[in-house]
Amino acid sequence: MTISVCTIARGRDAHLRNLIAGLAQQTVSPQELVIAYMQDAPYVDLPSCPFPVRQVAVEGEQLPLAAARNAAAEKATGDTLVFIDADCIPLPNLIAAYVDVAAPDRCLMGETRYLARMDDPEPTAPRHLWQMSQQHPARRFSETLGPGTCRIPEVREFWSLSFSLSKPTFHKMNGFDEDFAGYGGEDTDFAMKLDFHGIGLWWVPEAQAVHQWHPVQKPPLTQFDDIIRNARRFRHKHGIWCMEYWLDQFEAKGFIKRDADMITIQRRPSPDESEAAICDGSVRFS
Repeated sequence: MTISVCTIARGRDAHLRNLIAGLAQQTVSPQELVIAYMQDAPYVDLPSCPFPVRQVAVEGEQLPLAAARNAAAEKATGDTLVFIDADCIPLPNLIAAYVDVAAPDRCLMGETRYLARMDDPEPTAPRHLWQMSQQHPARRFSETLGPGTCRIPEVREFWSLSFSLSKPTFHKMNGFDEDFAGYGGEDTDFAMKLDFHGIGLWWVPEAQAVHQWHPVQKPPLTQFDDIIRNARRFRHKHGIWCMEYWLDQFEAKGFIKRDADMITIQRRPSPDESEAAICDGSVRFS
């Protein structure tokens, strides 16, 4: 089995360096790291590591998240793909945990917990990071499904922060739908593809990572237009809504009105409202 780690990035240089440092400490080393960069120039002066780092450019003013993940997968040479976002730090056993339970037509999802803002930008010992991190309230599968690796019945629980599948399985699904431009929707659409192709979603709690802090908005008003556009596309494609948690917040604040089939924009967030939605460093997730 050959393993390619794929990540997508725009800015967040310090976060990316911490990701690479985490990959360099893996008990099972990848054959390569592929960075799909969504900015004008590739990253330079990256940390040294015991595997090659390859970069591929992805154009798009809006964050082309789906296109970037597809580009990273296309450039990858491994037969197993491990996707991890650039603002995450993998703990030393992440790749080994994925490899242990890899199988055809399985999509594996590890446990990623969240850090608060840290005064010291350098990562500390992995176990200490894990102790400092906090589980997302929507991702407590070990409580509901049991402590070990198991299948998640509802594929729409998929998140792309950290996941793994074989390259043939990714190609079978035709990757992510690049019509989801900007922020939101592409993850849940990918989950629907898993279901369509009969690919199981599996919880792998030993594949651990921590999400590095960056400013959070509640609700995410900076991505307002992206979320509305992608929610409409998802509804048109699948007949149901996605991102309802955020849509409900938008509706509660009077930005939109939503019925069974339509979203009507009542008004857009003002710059002052967008600024006021930014949370302090103790808030880890939206």
